[in-house]
Amino acid sequence: MFRLHRAARALPRTASTRAYSSLPPPPPSKPLLLAGVLAAGGLGYFSVSQLTAYQKSQPVPVPTLKQAASLDSIDTSTPVKALTLEEANEKLREQVYSFTFAGADGNNGRVDVVRLESNNRTEDEWDLQVAQGVNGASTLFAGVYDGHAGWATSAVLRKALISYVSSALSGVGSASPEAVDAAIKTAFNTLDEKINNRALDAMKLGRDEALAKIVAELAPSVAGSCALLTMYDAASKTLRTAVSGDSRAVLGSWSVDKDSFDAHALSKDQTGFNEDEVKRLDKAHPGEKEIIDPKSGRLLGIAITRAFGDNRWKWTEEELKEAHASYYAYSMRKPYKSPPYMTAEPEVTTRQVGNEDFVIMASDGLWDVISNEHAVECVSRWIKAKKAGKPETVVDTKGGWRIGEDGTGQHEVNPDYFAIEDMDSAAVCLLKNALGGNRRELFKGMLTTYAPLSRYVRDDITIQVIFFSDPSK
Repeated sequence: MFRLHRAARALPRTASTRAYSSLPPPPPSKPLLLAGVLAAGGLGYFSVSQLTAYQKSQPVPVPTLKQAASLDSIDTSTPVKALTLEEANEKLREQVYSFTFAGADGNNGRVDVVRLESNNRTEDEWDLQVAQGVNGASTLFAGVYDGHAGWATSAVLRKALISYVSSALSGVGSASPEAVDAAIKTAFNTLDEKINNRALDAMKLGRDEALAKIVAELAPSVAGSCALLTMYDAASKTLRTAVSGDSRAVLGSWSVDKDSFDAHALSKDQTGFNEDEVKRLDKAHPGEKEIIDPKSGRLLGIAITRAFGDNRWKWTEEELKEAHASYYAYSMRKPYKSPPYMTAEPEVTTRQVGNEDFVIMASDGLWDVISNEHAVECVSRWIKAKKAGKPETVVDTKGGWRIGEDGTGQHEVNPDYFAIEDMDSAAVCLLKNALGGNRRELFKGMLTTYAPLSRYVRDDITIQVIFFSDPSK
């Protein structure tokens, strides 16, 4: 049973208010509801959220503009708020959670979670459940679902993937590695088939009879999502990791000899830069070398080689043409000779872990800016500060900014720029350091960026840090 340790805290927002004499007063029996009023200097305008239900149903006079004394007196200031350090920290913590679970040897484990949105609506989802694992054993399931081309697929994974995998594992009669891996892969594939078959079945209803229903049912197949799932059996101290896509799990493994943590990747990103994936696709599609761009690592335009949904890489040409022409779906990728080009089947790894170890699970928005080793070092420094009962001293620093080969600005993340100060959550500490750390101005700027521009500055980022025993002890 999980116990919520910290609730998400919303960043407070303020809005200017302005009253207009041209608005009729509400009837005495209907209170005026002010949900937020918009104003822009001399260009007076108001939000319908000012109006009561009665006023919304009645015509109201157009507001009268008060003539400006001069053009310079008209407010043309930016509507974007430059965040202070306090406000940037609050935004970082809009979606922060901590959970506890029953670990091995009588220990209590802990999971710190944070999600930072960039897309509007966010395409990242996550899940965390205790459910039946192999032979019904109590198992901690933790999932990170990085959506793309929409949010609908990752939303389905959050609802369904752990249930599908738990059902498959609880029915495994043998605990052999081959049987367990096969059950996990079958669960992933079965759910992906369900997502796509629901859409194809819906199209049979016909545009004129059920357009809205078809558009809705198509959504999880038109969009796509990577899936990263870990399964921890505390009784046997076994950690299994399944990945479809480029979200990543990294183990921080305690070394008694070194008195420090070593970083071990538990998953390998499935992209066109992964030689095993290139070989697999070459075998499945002989003679179609052009489907993977060697420079970008993209498979017919997409940066990953495995995912849920993504019908443009799975359906037949006829199905895609119908979906595009009749139901507003995306057009087909080219060249398109021998689908399917993509699968949701995961690669599965198994590892024994110790009570002192921890796992970092994150969408690629984190791994785009920090290495496995530096991420583990960041969390290990957080653990040390946690045990000491106080954060590290943080000094505002500059630097670490460079122009990449594509001509865009990029920031370097390394331990010199770490700010180890968010003692309540290792996930928040890691996220802050991925976005600037002790470089306060960089950190504030990264958090000030707004959609859709923010998508070119930072991705949606979801992080889970799983401790197999209480990190403060």
